[in-house]
Amino acid sequence: MKPPRAVRVVFILALPFFACGSCDEGEAPSAKRRSPKYSPTSELDRHFPLHGLVSGIQLSIHRSPDPQSNVLGWVRIGSRIRLKRETRKSPTCQSGWHPIYPEGWLCKGEGVIIASKPPPDSLAVLPAAAAAALPYAYYKVKDQATAEFHRLPSRDEQREVQAYIDRYLDLKADDAKRALRFLKAELPDQLSKPAVLNRVLDRGFYVAGVGTEIRSQRQFLKTVSGRFLKLASLVNYKGSPFRGVRVTSSDTLPIAWAIRTAQPLSAHERADGTVAISPDSTHAEIMRHARLSWKERKRINGRVYHVLSDGTLLRDWFVSVAELIKPPRHVGTTEIWIHIDLGAQTLVLYRGTKPMYATLISTGITGHETPTGEFAIRQKRISDTMADLGGELDARYSIEDVPWTQYIKGSIALHGAFWHTRFGLKNSHGCINLAPTDAHILFDYTTPHLPLGWHGMVTQTTGTRGSLVWITD
Repeated sequence: MKPPRAVRVVFILALPFFACGSCDEGEAPSAKRRSPKYSPTSELDRHFPLHGLVSGIQLSIHRSPDPQSNVLGWVRIGSRIRLKRETRKSPTCQSGWHPIYPEGWLCKGEGVIIASKPPPDSLAVLPAAAAAALPYAYYKVKDQATAEFHRLPSRDEQREVQAYIDRYLDLKADDAKRALRFLKAELPDQLSKPAVLNRVLDRGFYVAGVGTEIRSQRQFLKTVSGRFLKLASLVNYKGSPFRGVRVTSSDTLPIAWAIRTAQPLSAHERADGTVAISPDSTHAEIMRHARLSWKERKRINGRVYHVLSDGTLLRDWFVSVAELIKPPRHVGTTEIWIHIDLGAQTLVLYRGTKPMYATLISTGITGHETPTGEFAIRQKRISDTMADLGGELDARYSIEDVPWTQYIKGSIALHGAFWHTRFGLKNSHGCINLAPTDAHILFDYTTPHLPLGWHGMVTQTTGTRGSLVWITD
């Protein structure tokens, strides 16, 4: 369906992060490597001849044609998938269940366009950019509150919604609890919520977008869920450009970074044999996240210093070092696994005993500590929303479609963090935060590998083995 004449569509294109048809050790795998169950086209056409285009926001893939059966994974709007011709109807799916490649069942009526040939691009919504550092374009709400619309609003509808938001902000300034009750329509004789309004987003909430649309000379962000927000009320977040280090035989562990901007120091022995430490003005200031030419740790005057290859020193709290460790005994010689050092705030990706990639992370702050121990990846999603909207008004938060999310225990996950740059320092509520590029590289290497067209996959109910994550103090 063509948009109205008053609407002009401008898509936000996700630029490719890498193209790695033949990767060296430690580099991100190619798309084929990410989908180890990939079959040649002829085999795929023979066993899964139908083409599907997902039109629903997010659909669950079930083990059997029954919504009560185990969920194997998910597909998202815009995904292109392959299906068998077989179909089964049930009271819960009159449109028919179809087997999806490589396993599981989808209900067509939940939002799948199925044809013998690939549905045309004109019917497609931009899917997650699986080859980019960030799968979507991300924005933060910068106004005190902003409206999320079900559809593109008219000017009169915008005025009506703004009056509703103004009333909410007046209540919030006077009584936060009454403001929450207002949003829930619990106040007597309160202003009615306009039909075009989906919800009110507070300052600091994050949304994920797939494009922009212009109506009546106003620009709106189109979100992953198909809703709309005024672009003027948002600020774009592209994430930190920081990335870790590919480990090779000639560039191996230990690897060190500056985690705070620092001035190199020099040690001078006094006549009485004591040591004086002072700033070395002959050396330029070292910027945060700069890689260091690290030599060793040394205790001087009862304090730990890091000695660089040129003989200068840095205090202990300015430096983070990723160091080699032995794997747990049960790890196979070719098995991909991850070691996280909470004390150093580093992560190293291994294959057996061999380190492949090292980087800085941010884990849980005091009161929200990241757990230690051995874990396996339980769920893996290209993106997943993290939010808490049920508590006090000032404590509410919402981050839509957090990228490259890999759950290891409850709500604890490894994931990309586009909203901060404090890698090497604790900064989370328990999760392991990575710079977007690093999160993507890890996601590509760890198991399970997402099948063709899938947005996420479960391990704990399917028997699929997830990569080991070993977290130590």
